[in-house]
Amino acid sequence: MEPKPPSWRDRHPVLAAPVEYIRGLFSLEADTDYENTLAQVRAASEFKGGNLWALVFAIALASVGLNVNSTAVIIGAMLISPLMGPIMGIGIALAVNDVTQLRRSARHLAVAVGVSIAVSALYFAISPLAEAQSELLARTRPTLYDVLIAVFGGSAGIVAVSRRGDKGNVIPGVAIATALMPPLCTAGYGLASLNLAYFAGALYLFLINTLFICLATYFFARQQKFMVLAHLDDMLTARIRRMIAVATICAIVPSVWVAYNVVQESRFEAAARRFVAENLAFPDRDIVNVNLRYRSSGSLIGATVLGQPLDEEMKRTLQDRLDEYGLTETTLEFRQPTANQVGAEELTRMVRQGILEDLYRRNEEALAEKDDRIRLLEDEIVRLQTTRVPLEILALELAALFPDLRGLGAGRRFEMADSTGESTLIVASWARSPTAAVSSRLEEFLLVRLGTEDVHLVNEVVR
Repeated sequence: MEPKPPSWRDRHPVLAAPVEYIRGLFSLEADTDYENTLAQVRAASEFKGGNLWALVFAIALASVGLNVNSTAVIIGAMLISPLMGPIMGIGIALAVNDVTQLRRSARHLAVAVGVSIAVSALYFAISPLAEAQSELLARTRPTLYDVLIAVFGGSAGIVAVSRRGDKGNVIPGVAIATALMPPLCTAGYGLASLNLAYFAGALYLFLINTLFICLATYFFARQQKFMVLAHLDDMLTARIRRMIAVATICAIVPSVWVAYNVVQESRFEAAARRFVAENLAFPDRDIVNVNLRYRSSGSLIGATVLGQPLDEEMKRTLQDRLDEYGLTETTLEFRQPTANQVGAEELTRMVRQGILEDLYRRNEEALAEKDDRIRLLEDEIVRLQTTRVPLEILALELAALFPDLRGLGAGRRFEMADSTGESTLIVASWARSPTAAVSSRLEEFLLVRLGTEDVHLVNEVVR
């Protein structure tokens, strides 16, 4: 009997049942490794022995990275850190109602946090570099975006951990994205420097990451239908849900407010810089010490004017122009010192400072231009090294065709004065000066073998 041909429904599952087809595409149950996932999470939740030493070294490494403002070192420390283990352990325990695992994970997480803050505080207490760098300051103002990062990172983490087979690069990526180590190091810095604002902000960021990684783990473990180990009564279940809801609201509300202020501050600074660049450029005056201060109740643009003082009418005109830049609640404040007001020495110092600021800006522009040139040269070197025929092979081939040829070198492309295109510089070293016919033949050979539109051949005689 011949096999029955597939039905129309089997041949076109998307058209026959689109909802079921899409649900099957996003289903997580088919390749979920339930037993190994629970065993792996339980093992990663414990902080003792090797795990604890790995945490100590990772914290020390992250503290050094924050202290010297090295992003690469901080990323390396996040890859080493085993902090994700107990956090995911708490989420899994809540999902399967494993009270024992919940207590164990919470206890080990508390140990990890305590050790981390202690190690980082000890490092920053003895470090000779006491100034807070940008990488460290970035962990003191958590926002709603940190909440989103924790949610997406925690979701990716539990989905990756629960898969069968190769986990891929998801786990290292989650460790970097969620950034659990730097906030604890920053909290240690705040403790060592007795800066309560840094300590509280960094600890709040860590709590946000921890809470929402736990919630993401809990949600996806429930979606994947991990087996519940114990059935709780309805009252206890409702109480747990209320606690989760209250903790979520308490974590989100401050971060939303901070995020709003960060966005408003960024908009203010961008508009203020544009206003300064377009309106405070005078031919007979110098503007130095520009100060931008954002406040929700009223911001300030302050500047020192060197030269002829601005009259009141000009000040009012500039103040009125602020509305055109969206700076409606901003005050424009000018400081216009003269020798009689501040003394000749102070005025000289301010003039020098203005000159130094101008030189600094010019140097920054010059360095940026040089960096662009270096990148162009590096790209050209890569292009020459990856051309269809490497110069080393060409030299071997040409040695048989031109016995007097001793070496071959390539330079970067340049625009020819008498040509509309670009030319590749080739320097040929000879034992004796080549004839015009030999030089022309070599140039034609290079055009074909290098696959370029134009070659500028320079012949030199080596003794």
